[in-house]
Amino acid sequence: MRTNVPNIYAVGDVTAKLMLAHVGSAQGIVAAETIAGVETVELDYAFMPRCVYCQPQVASMGLTEKQAREQGHEIKVGKFPFIANGKAQGLGDYAGFVKVVADAKYGEILGFHAVGPEVTELLPEWVLARNQELTPHEIARSVHAHPTLSEVMMEAAEAVAGQAIHI
Repeated sequence: MRTNVPNIYAVGDVTAKLMLAHVGSAQGIVAAETIAGVETVELDYAFMPRCVYCQPQVASMGLTEKQAREQGHEIKVGKFPFIANGKAQGLGDYAGFVKVVADAKYGEILGFHAVGPEVTELLPEWVLARNQELTPHEIARSVHAHPTLSEVMMEAAEAVAGQAIHI
């Protein structure tokens, strides 16, 4: 978060990276850690959570299918609709879907995109998975409580391998 001026750091909107409160907060932590001389991280802006708080909500991180292909990745995509989710049905809020974009060879999570109920709350599972180098297979094999909206995450992960069972 250093600027071109010695001992001056910048965070938040003035950096013109992603003008989101949670990004500015993360930048502030990195700046403080850098100033303190302690271990810190490098922020990867492509994989920062992006959220739109509307009805239905929109959430994403990482690359789209098109971007992944343009960068030379052979991809697999898993998609799962909320209409097939019991909790969404019970809430009467089942418009939308979740989609995961993964590298076909290594299973690396390249992107996640969602439209639907509470997807801004579901997004951190994929951000964490990406940061910890998990694959969709590992997400799919993690038991998700039933009935929850988070089950769509498991199903989309299964769909990457063509194995979603609740649709």
